[in-house]
Amino acid sequence: MTTFILFLLTSTLIAQPVPGSYYDFIDATKDLPAGHDKTSLIIYRPDNVGVLNDIRCFLRIEDETGKDITYDSSCITATYEWMCTPDIIRNYKHTYFLSGGMAMHLKLKKGRYKISLYTPVDKQNNFVYPESGEEARTALQSGVVEYSKPQAFQWESNVFEYNTENPTKVIFVTPTRNDNGFYNGGWIIDYRDGRKS
Repeated sequence: MTTFILFLLTSTLIAQPVPGSYYDFIDATKDLPAGHDKTSLIIYRPDNVGVLNDIRCFLRIEDETGKDITYDSSCITATYEWMCTPDIIRNYKHTYFLSGGMAMHLKLKKGRYKISLYTPVDKQNNFVYPESGEEARTALQSGVVEYSKPQAFQWESNVFEYNTENPTKVIFVTPTRNDNGFYNGGWIIDYRDGRKS
């Protein structure tokens, strides 16, 4: 008899939804402008090493005619989440950006779009451009930032052409690297995770 009562009590506890589960998350965020749903495009920028994590890349979206619609709320809305706290969707206050470890959720009106990212020179946090692998490695390890380095420039990504009818719902952003594997200023947008190639 005790086993039967224990079984009933346990089965009723197990059958209850767990607070914070994926389904609770879906229900709690369904009325937000963007979030986890099958119509949102997620742009994910994985964590990077060192100071690159804090360097933001800013979103630029153009429609089929080439018109910049990045902040046109009749065509696009965006929210974001930190991957360390994926259950908290946040609203952007001013500009749409990604730092390392963030995911942006875009809701786009039906259509075709050109998506790109950029980082202006004044937002690069004094990034040290490597000229040669050994020189950069030595400078970065010793904390030296004054050595033969190229002139700073605005970082640009490739243009990712996206159709809302496309089954791809997640795209990845990774920083560009030189032949020696050092970050050299730029972004790559792809439907594959660039860290695995």
